[in-house]
Amino acid sequence: MKYQRLPLRLLAFHLHIQLSRSFSPYPSLYNHGRITPSSVASMMMSTTTSTEQTSLDAKVANRRRRIAVIGGGASGMFAATSAADAIQRYVNGDHTSLNDGYDVVVFEGTSRTMSKVRISGGGRCNVMHDKTKALPQILSSYPRGSKELRGLYTKRFTPNDAYDWFTSRGVQLKTESDGRMFPITDDSQTIIDVITRAAVKAGVELRIKEKVDSVQLISAQSGEEGFNVVISSKSSTSEKTTNDEHFDAIILATGSFPIGHEIARSLGHRIIKPVPSLFTFDAKELIQEGGVFHGLAGVSVPLARLTLVVNDEMSDIPTTTESSPDNLPQRTKGNRKKKRTIVQEGPLLITHHGISGPATLRLSAFAAREFHAVGYKCEVKIHFCPKHEEEQREVLGAVGSSEEIYVDALWKMTRFIPKRKMATGCPLFMKEGREGDADANVPIIPKRLWAALVQNADIPPDTTWGDASKAMIRSMASSISSFSLNVSSKGIFKEEFVTAGGVSLKEVQMTNMQSKLVPGLFFSGECLDVDGVTGGFNFMGCWSTGFVAGEGAAEFCYENSSSEVPTAE
Repeated sequence: MKYQRLPLRLLAFHLHIQLSRSFSPYPSLYNHGRITPSSVASMMMSTTTSTEQTSLDAKVANRRRRIAVIGGGASGMFAATSAADAIQRYVNGDHTSLNDGYDVVVFEGTSRTMSKVRISGGGRCNVMHDKTKALPQILSSYPRGSKELRGLYTKRFTPNDAYDWFTSRGVQLKTESDGRMFPITDDSQTIIDVITRAAVKAGVELRIKEKVDSVQLISAQSGEEGFNVVISSKSSTSEKTTNDEHFDAIILATGSFPIGHEIARSLGHRIIKPVPSLFTFDAKELIQEGGVFHGLAGVSVPLARLTLVVNDEMSDIPTTTESSPDNLPQRTKGNRKKKRTIVQEGPLLITHHGISGPATLRLSAFAAREFHAVGYKCEVKIHFCPKHEEEQREVLGAVGSSEEIYVDALWKMTRFIPKRKMATGCPLFMKEGREGDADANVPIIPKRLWAALVQNADIPPDTTWGDASKAMIRSMASSISSFSLNVSSKGIFKEEFVTAGGVSLKEVQMTNMQSKLVPGLFFSGECLDVDGVTGGFNFMGCWSTGFVAGEGAAEFCYENSSSEVPTAE
């Protein structure tokens, strides 16, 4: 006899029948000493001496299977669509409706779904990053979660899969020079519309202005497993109403909103304390009148290197919401850690408040907890042209520290251009490929920034290179390779709000995004301790975790609702 997903109660009933054959009021069921699966099922449904448990079994077997997606953001909507599509495939090979025994419901507490998509990328929606890049290069843009995402991006829902999902539904995408991908319409509404249409077509129920307040796990002892979801909403008269609904599976897709973490914690999960990521640096001293960056807003550097030296104050950072200063290790002279550095490179932009640009945002992401630990008040070192230094080392064989290399390079100017004023412009050039002019030579420091650095070094404006002292040269070399920027506070990156922290990945099965602690609970998007730098990486994480969580929840409900019984051989 073969057993295919035989419900436990049915199996127990089957064994009970075999043990009490001689006393059975149904002798016709035991022809040739065998009991058929159809007769077992028939007897269970037809027995009039049913108990309360039998009635409950029938109720459970016949009710609809329901998936609740909490959060109508990018990942939640994507997860809901994935779940509904998967159910259609499982039930009837792409030809069924969710009306056939299944519900997928999205709860969104605000008045519209995918609000973050609408404002991302300056309203253009940086939907993903260049899919042609090598996977290690893509994963290197995730400060947290890169190891866990590797499996998703190679086996479950790859960058190519994300690209195909959108293009197969009529969205044409373009790739810009920095690897960011946008719809050719340059309009985030294009992405919102295609996901919404896919969700509606798949039969997803969207319930806006309905907030999930809590989720309770229903005890198996009650005879009906699943979750009790408490939902609140406000009427047109602002009167709050609350009701409970039963669901078989939950997909938490609440982003960085606290409610998602509260729900996960209430169900036993550990939460890595969320802190801001992807922020700009305010530098009050530098941008105020008399500061080096005063009046330089808008000046950019093509490639800069930013370095944060991590000191003792930044170490031993509490990472869970349960951590407190009382249980942190105390520093002593004998156990001080060796200082380490966090380094990131990329374009740099001077703003009215300090600095921004990819280099700044990358450092803010990779050092999110270190910045948070010191209240966003610390020193960051800037190398304004690390690429030029690499050329000096590789081509000219320059050796020594960064400062020494630029002391030597600038000292040569005292002989090459002795009559030229130092403040006129940076005398050091490097090749920079440009459209139509691949060998264009450009100064390593923009003219306005260079003049400000010269002034900051207390070099008189009429000083020529021939009159420059060793001290002046060293001061400028230090400004190029190790400029000190005192961060006074964190700024806001308006195009993308991201946090570091969330549900611990150690408690999540990344193959289907299901909780290791609570069967039927799934996670998607930024409620997890996964985050990427700017450039489309966070949306890629949303699409991948959302798709896999949706399929995982659909499979969970389908398998638990299966009524297949043993077949006689």
